Formats: sequence, C-alpha cells, structure tokens
Amino acid sequence: MNDIHVFRKKKVVLILLLFFIAFFAVSGCGSSQDDAMMSEPASAPDLDISESASFTEEAAYDAAPQDPSTRSGMNVSDIPKANHKIIYTGEISMETLTFDETIEKITHYVEKTDGYIESSSIEGHRIGNRSVQSKRYAHFTFRIPEQGFAGFADQMRELGNVTSESTQGENITERYFDTEARLNSLKIQEERLLSLLEKADTIDDIMRIESELSNIRYQVESLTGTLQQWDHLVQYSTIYLSLREVDEITPDPTHPPGFLKDLQHALEDSILAVVESLKFLVTFIIMAVPFMIVFGLLFLLIKKFYRVVIEPRRKSKKQPPLPPKE
Repeated sequence: MNDIHVFRKKKVVLILLLFFIAFFAVSGCGSSQDDAMMSEPASAPDLDISESASFTEEAAYDAAPQDPSTRSGMNVSDIPKANHKIIYTGEISMETLTFDETIEKITHYVEKTDGYIESSSIEGHRIGNRSVQSKRYAHFTFRIPEQGFAGFADQMRELGNVTSESTQGENITERYFDTEARLNSLKIQEERLLSLLEKADTIDDIMRIESELSNIRYQVESLTGTLQQWDHLVQYSTIYLSLREVDEITPDPTHPPGFLKDLQHALEDSILAVVESLKFLVTFIIMAVPFMIVFGLLFLLIKKFYRVVIEPRRKSKKQPPLPPKE
C-alpha cells in the first residue's frame, strides 16, 4: 500500500516537472521570436547608411568637372533660334562739331531705349590756359536692351560722324543649357540628400550627408550666379562709344568730294587762317599793352632823371672857368 502511494507521488512530481519543462520551452521560443522581431528594425538604418554612402559617391562624381557636351546631350542646331543665347558687343567711334550738344543727345537716346550708362569719362577740357585751343574726348560704356542693339549705330549716324564701327556676337546657347541642366541635376541631388538626412540616425552619417549638402549647395549658388550673369549680358548688349571733338568733319573716303568741293574747302581754310591770324594778332596786342605801359613809364622816368641830374652836370663841366675879377 505504501509502495503504491509513493509511486503515485513520484508520478505527480514527474508530471509537474514535465509541465514546467514544457512551459519554459514555450517561453524560450516566444522570447527568441520577440528578440528576432526587435532586432529587425535595428538593421534598417544599415540599409540607409549604405544607400547614403553610395549616393555620396554618386554626388561626388556628378560634382566633378565633365565635358559639357556629355551632360545634356543637347546640340545648338536642335534649339530654336528664338531661344538662342547670344551676347552682343559693339564699338563705335565718332566725331562732332558740337561736343556738349551731341553728348546730351546720345545720353537722352540711351535713356529713351531703357538703357543705361555703365561708365563714362571726358578728357581734354582745359580751363586755365585759354590761349590754347583744346579738343575734348569722351568715352562711354552703354548697356542697351537686346532689341535696340541693331538700330543703335544708325541712330548715332544722325547725331555725329561715325568714323568706325564693329559688332561681334558670342553664342553661349550650348554652355547655357548645359549649365542649366547641371543645376537642375544638383537640385534633385539636394532633395534626395535632405530625405536621407531625415532618416539618418548616427552622427557619422549625419555629418557625411551635411558635408555633401554643403558642397552641392555651393555649386548650386555658383551655377545660379553664372546663369543670372549670362541672362543680364544677353538681355543688355554692351556698346563702347568714343566721341571726339573736331573743327572739321573727316570726309568719307568712299565718296570723295568733287573739284568745286575742293575749292570750297580751300576758300574756307584760307578764311579760317586769316581769322586765326587776326585773332592771334589781337591777342598779342592785348597781352603786350601792360608791358608797353610799364616800359613806357620806366623810359619817361629815365629820361627825366637824365634831364634833371645828368645833363646839367655835363653842361657845367663843359663851360670854361670865369676870369678873375680885377
């Protein structure tokens, strides 16, 4: 009877032992699954880190200088002429008989065309030395809207005698659109880096992405400034104008004057020479009058001194001595 009771107790203990073993086994499996589930999100940043590293290498490659023709694959012939980017520059040399009036008319015309004076200088005007005739020179740098560039030289011919002119155009269409395409690419890279920056968890990744962002933003600012400068140069053409004051307009060598015109010029030159000679003579007389007055007064003083002092002494020496009185 006792043996049966002991056997039953052992059986109960064995069952409880098996129950606890099964319970801990189930608990261990559950905890291992939970650990596995907890470890999965921790591996997600590794994907972002690798993506960030690969992208920084890609961004560095894009930032490196490359052949512009390989960037956009755009050919100038494929772009409509209306969209071409051309920088026009012109040089004009002219002369005038009415210096001040011509300058006033030129500046008024520039303002009328919505242009402006970028720089100006006037030389040769002498105020102190009035006896020397001085010819003046003026140099201007005008910025004229592109649509008014073609007619500027024609307008200058109406204001003075144009002696020389030249025009040149620089087509920057391909460079412009290649730079614009590169700028758009950099902006896309900037947006992608910003999205990666939001997902980065480690300090190393954040610093690496921010460093690349700083580099890309610098390039964006530089390319934006270049495009803005090109836009201004295209929209406002540059004209360098030189104006010279003359007494006589230079004749056009392509249209030589006739015999009667030569006689007219000879007569005008002779009359001008006579007038200049008379002007010189009158000027010389006016300048000599003060000297003549001073020398005349000095001559009168010397003459009076001679009559009062020198001449009586000479006469007294020439007279014979008087005989003695008896």
